[in-house]
Amino acid sequence: MKRTFNKLLIGSIATLFLVSSCSKKFITKTPADQLPIDQALTDVNLMQTALYGAYSEMRALGVFGRDLPVIGDLQADNTYLEVKNSGRYLPQYNYSVTVNDATVLEVWQQNYAAILRANQIVDAKVTGADADAIKAQALGLRAICYFNLVKYFAKPYTDDPNAPGVPIVLHYDPKGQPSRNKVSEVYTQIVADLKAAMPIAPAYKSSVILSKYAIEGLLARAYLYMGDNANALTSATDVINNSGFTLVTPAGFDGFWANGASRTDKVETLFEIDADVLNNNQFDDLGAIYANGYQDIYASSQLYNLYSATDVRKDLLIPDVNKSNVAAILVNKYPNATNPDRDNLKVIRLSEVYLIAAEAATASNETTARQYLNALVAQRDASAVPYASTGAQLKTDIVTERRKELAFEGDRFFDLNRLKLPIARVANAGSIPAGAGNVNLNIPYPDNRRLAPIPQSEIRSNPTLATQQNPGY
Repeated sequence: MKRTFNKLLIGSIATLFLVSSCSKKFITKTPADQLPIDQALTDVNLMQTALYGAYSEMRALGVFGRDLPVIGDLQADNTYLEVKNSGRYLPQYNYSVTVNDATVLEVWQQNYAAILRANQIVDAKVTGADADAIKAQALGLRAICYFNLVKYFAKPYTDDPNAPGVPIVLHYDPKGQPSRNKVSEVYTQIVADLKAAMPIAPAYKSSVILSKYAIEGLLARAYLYMGDNANALTSATDVINNSGFTLVTPAGFDGFWANGASRTDKVETLFEIDADVLNNNQFDDLGAIYANGYQDIYASSQLYNLYSATDVRKDLLIPDVNKSNVAAILVNKYPNATNPDRDNLKVIRLSEVYLIAAEAATASNETTARQYLNALVAQRDASAVPYASTGAQLKTDIVTERRKELAFEGDRFFDLNRLKLPIARVANAGSIPAGAGNVNLNIPYPDNRRLAPIPQSEIRSNPTLATQQNPGY
Protein backbone atom coordinates (compact mmCIF):
# COMPACT_ATOMS: atom_id res chain seq x y z
CA MET A 1 0.00 0.00 0.00
CA LYS A 2 1.47 3.33 -1.04
CA ARG A 3 1.28 6.23 1.38
CA THR A 4 1.85 9.97 1.08
CA PHE A 5 4.27 12.14 2.99
CA ASN A 6 3.01 12.91 6.46
CA LYS A 7 3.52 15.76 8.83
CA LEU A 8 5.41 13.54 11.23
CA LEU A 9 8.18 13.34 8.67
CA ILE A 10 7.79 16.93 7.60
CA GLY A 11 8.25 17.93 11.23
CA SER A 12 11.40 15.84 11.43
CA ILE A 13 13.04 17.46 8.44
CA ALA A 14 11.41 20.84 8.21
CA THR A 15 14.76 22.54 8.48
CA LEU A 16 16.40 20.39 5.85
CA PHE A 17 15.93 22.80 3.00
CA LEU A 18 15.91 26.15 4.81
CA VAL A 19 18.24 28.72 3.27
CA SER A 20 19.44 31.79 5.16
CA SER A 21 20.91 34.97 3.70
CA CYS A 22 21.32 38.62 4.58
CA SER A 23 20.05 39.58 1.14
CA LYS A 24 16.40 40.70 1.26
CA LYS A 25 16.11 40.14 -2.48
CA PHE A 26 17.26 36.54 -2.09
CA ILE A 27 15.02 35.56 0.80
CA THR A 28 11.87 36.68 -1.00
CA LYS A 29 12.41 33.84 -3.46
CA THR A 30 11.23 30.30 -2.79
CA PRO A 31 14.06 27.73 -3.00
CA ALA A 32 13.70 25.31 -5.90
CA ASP A 33 13.32 22.27 -3.66
CA GLN A 34 10.44 23.87 -1.72
CA LEU A 35 8.37 24.39 -4.85
CA PRO A 36 5.83 21.86 -6.12
CA ILE A 37 7.59 19.20 -8.19
CA ASP A 38 6.18 20.42 -11.49
CA GLN A 39 7.67 23.87 -10.79
CA ALA A 40 10.97 22.79 -9.23
CA LEU A 41 12.65 19.90 -11.07
CA THR A 42 11.82 21.01 -14.58
CA ASP A 43 14.94 19.88 -16.43
CA VAL A 44 17.74 17.36 -16.25
CA ASN A 45 20.23 19.83 -14.75
CA LEU A 46 17.95 20.56 -11.81
CA MET A 47 17.32 16.85 -11.37
CA GLN A 48 21.05 16.18 -11.31
CA THR A 49 21.54 18.87 -8.67
CA ALA A 50 18.79 17.27 -6.60
CA LEU A 51 20.48 13.90 -7.02
CA TYR A 52 23.72 15.30 -5.61
CA GLY A 53 21.70 16.33 -2.55
CA ALA A 54 20.23 12.82 -2.24
CA TYR A 55 23.68 11.25 -2.39
CA SER A 56 24.90 13.75 0.19
CA GLU A 57 22.09 12.79 2.57
CA MET A 58 23.35 9.20 2.49
CA ARG A 59 26.46 10.43 4.27
CA ALA A 60 24.40 11.61 7.26
CA LEU A 61 25.28 9.98 10.58
CA GLY A 62 21.94 8.17 10.78
CA VAL A 63 22.20 6.68 7.29
CA PHE A 64 25.73 5.45 6.52
CA GLY A 65 27.79 8.14 8.22
CA ARG A 66 28.18 6.21 11.46
CA ASP A 67 25.12 5.08 13.43
CA LEU A 68 23.92 2.00 11.53
CA PRO A 69 27.43 0.69 10.72
CA VAL A 70 28.33 1.02 14.40
CA ILE A 71 25.07 -0.46 15.72
CA GLY A 72 25.35 -3.44 13.38
CA ASP A 73 28.50 -4.58 15.18
CA LEU A 74 28.13 -3.09 18.68
CA GLN A 75 24.70 -4.60 19.37
CA ALA A 76 26.04 -7.93 18.18
CA ASP A 77 29.26 -9.71 19.17
CA ASN A 78 31.89 -8.02 17.01
CA THR A 79 32.78 -4.95 19.08
CA TYR A 80 32.60 -3.43 22.54
CA LEU A 81 32.69 0.03 24.08
CA GLU A 82 35.54 0.82 26.45
CA VAL A 83 35.22 2.49 29.85
CA LYS A 84 36.97 5.72 28.84
CA ASN A 85 34.55 6.65 26.08
CA SER A 86 33.10 9.85 24.65
CA GLY A 87 29.54 8.99 25.72
CA ARG A 88 28.40 7.70 22.34
CA TYR A 89 26.37 4.49 21.86
CA LEU A 90 26.25 3.46 25.52
CA PRO A 91 22.53 2.50 25.41
CA GLN A 92 23.12 0.48 22.25
CA TYR A 93 25.90 -1.60 23.80
CA ASN A 94 24.16 -2.26 27.11
CA TYR A 95 20.66 -2.63 25.62
CA SER A 96 19.04 0.25 27.48
CA VAL A 97 17.67 2.19 24.49
CA THR A 98 14.55 4.27 25.19
CA VAL A 99 11.94 6.00 23.03
CA ASN A 100 13.86 9.27 23.47
CA ASP A 101 17.21 7.92 22.33
CA ALA A 102 18.99 10.48 20.14
CA THR A 103 20.65 7.89 17.90
CA VAL A 104 17.36 6.14 17.17
CA LEU A 105 15.78 9.48 16.26
CA GLU A 106 18.73 10.31 14.02
CA VAL A 107 18.36 7.06 12.09
CA TRP A 108 14.62 7.63 11.60
CA GLN A 109 14.82 11.29 10.60
CA GLN A 110 17.82 11.13 8.33
CA ASN A 111 16.71 8.08 6.37
CA TYR A 112 13.33 9.70 5.78
CA ALA A 113 15.07 12.94 4.81
CA ALA A 114 16.96 10.99 2.14
CA ILE A 115 13.69 9.37 1.04
CA LEU A 116 12.12 12.83 0.63
CA ARG A 117 14.97 13.89 -1.63
CA ALA A 118 14.64 10.69 -3.66
CA ASN A 119 10.86 11.07 -3.92
CA GLN A 120 11.22 14.55 -5.42
CA ILE A 121 13.43 13.18 -8.16
CA VAL A 122 11.26 10.14 -8.88
CA ASP A 123 8.16 12.37 -9.13
CA ALA A 124 9.76 14.86 -11.54
CA LYS A 125 7.92 15.13 -14.87
CA VAL A 126 11.09 15.31 -16.96
CA THR A 127 11.51 12.45 -19.45
CA GLY A 128 14.30 11.04 -21.59
CA ALA A 129 17.29 8.75 -21.12
CA ASP A 130 19.26 11.18 -18.94
CA ALA A 131 16.26 11.80 -16.68
CA ASP A 132 15.65 8.05 -16.45
CA ALA A 133 19.24 7.42 -15.35
CA ILE A 134 18.86 10.01 -12.60
CA LYS A 135 15.53 8.53 -11.49
CA ALA A 136 17.10 5.06 -11.40
CA GLN A 137 19.66 6.27 -8.89
CA ALA A 138 16.96 7.94 -6.81
CA LEU A 139 14.94 4.73 -6.79
CA GLY A 140 18.01 2.83 -5.64
CA LEU A 141 18.71 5.31 -2.85
CA ARG A 142 15.10 5.18 -1.71
CA ALA A 143 15.22 1.39 -1.59
CA ILE A 144 18.43 1.49 0.46
CA CYS A 145 16.86 3.81 3.02
CA TYR A 146 13.72 1.72 3.37
CA PHE A 147 15.93 -1.31 3.85
CA ASN A 148 17.81 0.55 6.60
CA LEU A 149 14.58 1.47 8.33
CA VAL A 150 12.73 -1.82 8.12
CA LYS A 151 15.65 -3.92 9.36
CA TYR A 152 16.18 -1.58 12.33
CA PHE A 153 12.63 -0.76 13.45
CA ALA A 154 10.77 -3.94 12.50
CA LYS A 155 10.87 -7.69 12.90
CA PRO A 156 12.74 -9.58 10.21
CA TYR A 157 10.74 -10.71 7.19
CA THR A 158 11.94 -14.24 7.99
CA ASP A 159 10.22 -14.02 11.38
CA ASP A 160 6.90 -12.31 10.59
CA PRO A 161 6.26 -10.64 7.23
CA ASN A 162 2.92 -9.39 8.55
CA ALA A 163 4.45 -7.54 11.50
CA PRO A 164 4.39 -3.72 11.54
CA GLY A 165 7.16 -2.29 9.40
CA VAL A 166 7.65 1.42 8.76
CA PRO A 167 5.46 3.95 6.92
CA ILE A 168 5.89 3.85 3.15
CA VAL A 169 6.05 7.46 1.99
CA LEU A 170 6.33 7.99 -1.75
CA HIS A 171 4.81 11.43 -2.41
CA TYR A 172 4.74 14.81 -0.73
CA ASP A 173 1.64 15.56 1.32
CA PRO A 174 2.08 17.79 4.42
CA LYS A 175 -1.34 16.72 5.75
CA GLY A 176 -0.74 12.99 5.55
CA GLN A 177 -0.46 10.86 8.70
CA PRO A 178 0.48 7.39 7.49
CA SER A 179 0.54 4.34 9.69
CA ARG A 180 3.16 1.61 9.67
CA ASN A 181 2.99 -0.65 6.64
CA LYS A 182 3.55 -4.36 7.04
CA VAL A 183 7.12 -5.65 6.82
CA SER A 184 6.14 -7.51 3.64
CA GLU A 185 4.80 -4.31 2.07
CA VAL A 186 8.03 -2.46 2.79
CA TYR A 187 10.10 -5.22 1.20
CA THR A 188 7.73 -5.31 -1.77
CA GLN A 189 8.43 -1.59 -2.25
CA ILE A 190 12.19 -2.12 -1.91
CA VAL A 191 12.16 -4.87 -4.54
CA ALA A 192 9.90 -2.84 -6.84
CA ASP A 193 12.19 0.20 -6.67
CA LEU A 194 15.32 -1.84 -7.36
CA LYS A 195 13.74 -3.77 -10.24
CA ALA A 196 12.42 -0.53 -11.75
CA ALA A 197 15.86 1.05 -11.46
CA MET A 198 17.93 -1.71 -13.05
CA PRO A 199 16.96 -1.36 -16.73
CA ILE A 200 17.36 2.43 -16.73
CA ALA A 201 20.39 2.70 -14.47
CA PRO A 202 23.50 4.49 -15.78
CA ALA A 203 26.52 2.58 -17.04
CA TYR A 204 29.26 2.07 -14.48
CA LYS A 205 31.54 5.07 -14.08
CA SER A 206 32.75 4.89 -10.51
CA SER A 207 32.05 3.28 -7.17
CA VAL A 208 30.17 6.34 -5.84
CA ILE A 209 27.46 6.18 -8.52
CA LEU A 210 24.66 3.62 -8.38
CA SER A 211 24.89 1.58 -11.56
CA LYS A 212 23.02 -1.51 -12.75
CA TYR A 213 25.01 -4.23 -11.04
CA ALA A 214 25.29 -2.35 -7.76
CA ILE A 215 21.50 -2.13 -7.79
CA GLU A 216 21.21 -5.83 -8.61
CA GLY A 217 23.56 -6.64 -5.74
CA LEU A 218 21.25 -4.70 -3.44
CA LEU A 219 18.33 -6.66 -4.87
CA ALA A 220 20.09 -9.93 -4.07
CA ARG A 221 20.59 -8.70 -0.50
CA ALA A 222 16.89 -7.80 -0.15
CA TYR A 223 15.84 -11.22 -1.41
CA LEU A 224 18.21 -12.90 1.06
CA TYR A 225 16.68 -10.94 3.96
CA MET A 226 13.26 -12.07 2.74
CA GLY A 227 14.37 -15.70 2.74
CA ASP A 228 13.77 -15.83 -1.03
CA ASN A 229 16.81 -17.97 -1.80
CA ALA A 230 15.97 -18.68 -5.43
CA ASN A 231 15.78 -15.02 -6.44
CA ALA A 232 18.72 -14.09 -4.22
CA LEU A 233 20.86 -16.69 -5.99
CA THR A 234 19.70 -15.62 -9.45
CA SER A 235 20.50 -11.95 -8.82
CA ALA A 236 23.80 -12.63 -7.07
CA THR A 237 24.96 -15.02 -9.80
CA ASP A 238 24.19 -12.46 -12.48
CA VAL A 239 26.32 -9.87 -10.71
CA ILE A 240 29.20 -12.31 -10.25
CA ASN A 241 29.13 -13.63 -13.83
CA ASN A 242 28.23 -10.56 -15.86
CA SER A 243 29.18 -7.37 -14.03
CA GLY A 244 32.90 -7.46 -14.77
CA PHE A 245 33.70 -6.80 -11.09
CA THR A 246 36.44 -8.79 -9.39
CA LEU A 247 37.28 -9.56 -5.79
CA VAL A 248 40.24 -7.71 -4.36
CA THR A 249 43.24 -10.02 -4.20
CA PRO A 250 45.32 -10.80 -1.10
CA ALA A 251 48.13 -8.62 -2.45
CA GLY A 252 45.76 -5.71 -2.93
CA PHE A 253 43.70 -6.10 0.24
CA ASP A 254 45.56 -3.72 2.57
CA GLY A 255 45.83 -1.10 -0.17
CA PHE A 256 42.13 -1.45 -0.93
CA TRP A 257 41.20 -0.34 2.59
CA ALA A 258 43.96 2.27 2.77
CA ASN A 259 42.61 3.98 -0.36
CA GLY A 260 40.28 6.84 0.49
CA ALA A 261 39.37 7.65 -3.11
CA SER A 262 36.49 6.34 -5.21
CA ARG A 263 37.28 3.54 -7.64
CA THR A 264 36.85 3.22 -11.39
CA ASP A 265 38.47 -0.22 -11.86
CA LYS A 266 35.57 -2.52 -10.90
CA VAL A 267 37.58 -4.04 -8.09
CA GLU A 268 35.40 -5.16 -5.16
CA THR A 269 33.31 -2.04 -4.45
CA LEU A 270 29.96 -2.04 -6.21
CA PHE A 271 28.74 1.07 -4.41
CA GLU A 272 30.01 3.36 -1.67
CA ILE A 273 29.20 6.83 -0.34
CA ASP A 274 31.82 9.43 -1.21
CA ALA A 275 33.61 11.15 1.66
CA ASP A 276 36.18 13.38 0.02
CA VAL A 277 38.20 16.39 1.16
CA LEU A 278 35.21 18.74 1.05
CA ASN A 279 32.31 16.38 1.75
CA ASN A 280 32.78 14.42 4.97
CA ASN A 281 31.65 14.19 8.57
CA GLN A 282 34.90 15.57 9.98
CA PHE A 283 35.46 14.40 13.57
CA ASP A 284 32.18 12.44 13.47
CA ASP A 285 33.52 10.24 10.67
CA LEU A 286 32.77 6.52 10.99
CA GLY A 287 36.46 5.64 11.23
CA ALA A 288 36.96 8.13 14.07
CA ILE A 289 34.91 6.03 16.48
CA TYR A 290 37.52 3.32 16.07
CA ALA A 291 41.33 3.59 16.00
CA ASN A 292 41.83 7.01 14.45
CA GLY A 293 39.74 9.38 16.52
CA TYR A 294 37.63 8.91 19.63
CA GLN A 295 38.92 5.34 19.86
CA ASP A 296 35.81 4.32 21.79
CA ILE A 297 35.10 0.97 20.13
CA TYR A 298 37.35 -2.09 19.79
CA ALA A 299 37.14 -5.50 18.16
CA SER A 300 35.91 -8.25 20.46
CA SER A 301 38.22 -11.10 21.33
CA GLN A 302 35.57 -13.45 19.90
CA LEU A 303 35.88 -11.90 16.47
CA TYR A 304 39.66 -11.52 16.53
CA ASN A 305 40.16 -15.18 17.34
CA LEU A 306 38.20 -16.26 14.27
CA TYR A 307 40.95 -15.08 11.90
CA SER A 308 43.91 -17.34 11.17
CA ALA A 309 47.42 -15.94 11.19
CA THR A 310 47.47 -16.01 7.37
CA ASP A 311 44.11 -14.29 6.86
CA VAL A 312 44.73 -10.87 5.27
CA ARG A 313 41.64 -9.50 7.04
CA LYS A 314 43.57 -9.78 10.28
CA ASP A 315 45.87 -7.02 8.99
CA LEU A 316 43.08 -4.54 9.76
CA LEU A 317 43.12 -5.47 13.45
CA ILE A 318 45.96 -4.15 15.60
CA PRO A 319 46.79 -5.67 19.00
CA ASP A 320 47.52 -2.72 21.30
CA VAL A 321 46.07 -1.14 24.41
CA ASN A 322 42.98 0.98 24.89
CA LYS A 323 42.80 4.41 26.54
CA SER A 324 42.73 2.71 29.94
CA ASN A 325 46.03 0.98 29.07
CA VAL A 326 44.33 -2.41 28.92
CA ALA A 327 45.18 -4.85 26.12
CA ALA A 328 42.75 -4.38 23.23
CA ILE A 329 42.35 -4.91 19.48
CA LEU A 330 42.19 -1.66 17.51
CA VAL A 331 40.06 -1.54 14.36
CA ASN A 332 41.99 -0.05 11.44
CA LYS A 333 39.50 -0.78 8.66
CA TYR A 334 39.04 2.98 8.23
CA PRO A 335 42.58 4.36 8.37
CA ASN A 336 41.83 7.75 6.81
CA ALA A 337 39.69 9.22 9.59
CA THR A 338 42.32 11.87 10.35
CA ASN A 339 43.28 12.52 6.73
CA PRO A 340 41.79 15.26 4.53
CA ASP A 341 40.35 12.63 2.15
CA ARG A 342 38.46 10.32 4.48
CA ASP A 343 37.35 6.74 3.95
CA ASN A 344 34.39 6.25 1.67
CA LEU A 345 31.43 4.49 3.27
CA LYS A 346 30.94 1.03 1.80
CA VAL A 347 27.35 0.09 0.97
CA ILE A 348 27.83 -3.15 -0.98
CA ARG A 349 30.91 -5.05 -2.08
CA LEU A 350 31.34 -8.01 -4.42
CA SER A 351 32.49 -10.17 -1.51
CA GLU A 352 29.04 -9.83 0.04
CA VAL A 353 27.45 -10.88 -3.24
CA TYR A 354 29.57 -14.06 -3.20
CA LEU A 355 28.38 -14.74 0.34
CA ILE A 356 24.77 -14.08 -0.67
CA ALA A 357 25.14 -16.56 -3.51
CA ALA A 358 26.70 -19.12 -1.17
CA GLU A 359 24.01 -18.81 1.48
CA ALA A 360 21.16 -18.77 -1.00
CA ALA A 361 22.53 -21.83 -2.83
CA THR A 362 22.49 -23.99 0.31
CA ALA A 363 18.77 -24.48 -0.22
CA SER A 364 19.20 -26.07 -3.66
CA ASN A 365 22.81 -27.01 -4.41
CA GLU A 366 25.44 -27.29 -1.69
CA THR A 367 28.21 -27.85 -4.24
CA THR A 368 27.45 -24.44 -5.73
CA ALA A 369 27.28 -22.94 -2.26
CA ARG A 370 30.76 -24.24 -1.40
CA GLN A 371 32.15 -23.01 -4.71
CA TYR A 372 31.10 -19.42 -4.01
CA LEU A 373 32.21 -19.61 -0.39
CA ASN A 374 35.62 -21.06 -1.21
CA ALA A 375 36.17 -18.62 -4.09
CA LEU A 376 35.98 -15.77 -1.59
CA VAL A 377 38.01 -17.48 1.13
CA ALA A 378 40.81 -18.19 -1.37
CA GLN A 379 41.19 -14.42 -1.83
CA ARG A 380 41.40 -13.84 1.92
CA ASP A 381 43.48 -16.70 3.29
CA ALA A 382 45.89 -18.49 0.96
CA SER A 383 46.54 -21.17 3.58
CA ALA A 384 42.90 -21.91 4.31
CA VAL A 385 41.64 -25.42 3.71
CA PRO A 386 38.59 -25.21 1.42
CA TYR A 387 35.29 -25.78 3.15
CA ALA A 388 33.81 -29.26 2.62
CA SER A 389 30.95 -29.00 5.10
CA THR A 390 27.33 -29.87 4.42
CA GLY A 391 23.90 -29.22 5.86
CA ALA A 392 23.60 -27.06 8.94
CA GLN A 393 27.37 -26.85 9.35
CA LEU A 394 27.77 -25.39 5.85
CA LYS A 395 25.23 -22.67 6.67
CA THR A 396 27.09 -21.94 9.92
CA ASP A 397 30.38 -21.69 8.03
CA ILE A 398 28.90 -19.21 5.56
CA VAL A 399 27.49 -17.06 8.36
CA THR A 400 30.90 -17.13 10.07
CA GLU A 401 32.61 -15.98 6.89
CA ARG A 402 30.04 -13.18 6.56
CA ARG A 403 30.97 -12.14 10.07
CA LYS A 404 34.69 -12.11 9.27
CA GLU A 405 34.34 -10.41 5.87
CA LEU A 406 31.77 -7.74 6.73
CA ALA A 407 32.95 -6.87 10.24
CA PHE A 408 32.72 -3.15 11.09
CA GLU A 409 30.42 -2.53 8.11
CA GLY A 410 27.25 -2.95 10.16
CA ASP A 411 25.89 -6.35 9.11
CA ARG A 412 26.35 -8.76 12.01
CA PHE A 413 23.46 -7.64 14.26
CA PHE A 414 20.98 -7.68 11.38
CA ASP A 415 22.25 -11.07 10.21
CA LEU A 416 21.65 -12.51 13.67
CA ASN A 417 18.15 -11.02 13.64
CA ARG A 418 17.12 -12.37 10.23
CA LEU A 419 18.54 -15.78 11.15
CA LYS A 420 16.81 -15.61 14.56
CA LEU A 421 20.05 -16.45 16.36
CA PRO A 422 20.97 -15.47 19.92
CA ILE A 423 23.51 -12.76 20.62
CA ALA A 424 26.18 -14.33 22.82
CA ARG A 425 28.90 -11.89 23.84
CA VAL A 426 31.88 -12.30 26.15
CA ALA A 427 33.20 -9.79 28.66
CA ASN A 428 36.20 -8.01 27.16
CA ALA A 429 38.75 -6.45 29.50
CA GLY A 430 38.27 -2.70 29.69
CA SER A 431 34.70 -2.78 28.38
CA ILE A 432 31.81 -0.90 29.94
CA PRO A 433 29.38 -3.27 31.68
CA ALA A 434 26.54 -4.56 29.56
CA GLY A 435 24.01 -3.78 32.25
CA ALA A 436 24.39 -4.56 35.94
CA GLY A 437 26.64 -7.57 36.33
CA ASN A 438 26.92 -7.81 32.52
CA VAL A 439 23.43 -9.27 32.43
CA ASN A 440 22.95 -8.00 28.88
CA LEU A 441 25.93 -9.71 27.30
CA ASN A 442 23.54 -12.40 26.07
CA ILE A 443 20.37 -11.38 24.27
CA PRO A 444 18.18 -14.27 23.08
CA TYR A 445 15.95 -14.28 20.05
CA PRO A 446 13.28 -13.07 20.27
CA ASP A 447 13.79 -10.11 22.59
CA ASN A 448 11.91 -6.83 22.27
CA ARG A 449 15.16 -4.89 22.69
CA ARG A 450 16.44 -6.21 19.37
CA LEU A 451 13.99 -3.81 17.68
CA ALA A 452 14.52 -0.08 17.97
CA PRO A 453 11.56 1.93 19.28
CA ILE A 454 9.64 4.33 17.10
CA PRO A 455 10.98 7.71 18.35
CA GLN A 456 8.64 9.38 20.82
CA SER A 457 8.87 12.73 19.04
CA GLU A 458 7.59 11.09 15.85
CA ILE A 459 4.65 9.55 17.69
CA ARG A 460 3.77 12.99 19.10
CA SER A 461 3.89 14.43 15.58
CA ASN A 462 1.79 11.69 14.05
CA PRO A 463 -0.93 10.31 16.39
CA THR A 464 -1.52 7.44 13.97
CA LEU A 465 1.66 5.87 15.30
CA ALA A 466 0.60 6.17 18.93
CA THR A 467 -0.86 2.64 18.99
CA GLN A 468 1.88 1.19 16.81
CA GLN A 469 4.91 1.38 19.07
CA ASN A 470 7.14 -1.69 19.19
CA PRO A 471 6.49 -4.01 22.17
CA GLY A 472 8.34 -3.24 25.37
CA TYR A 473 8.70 0.53 24.86
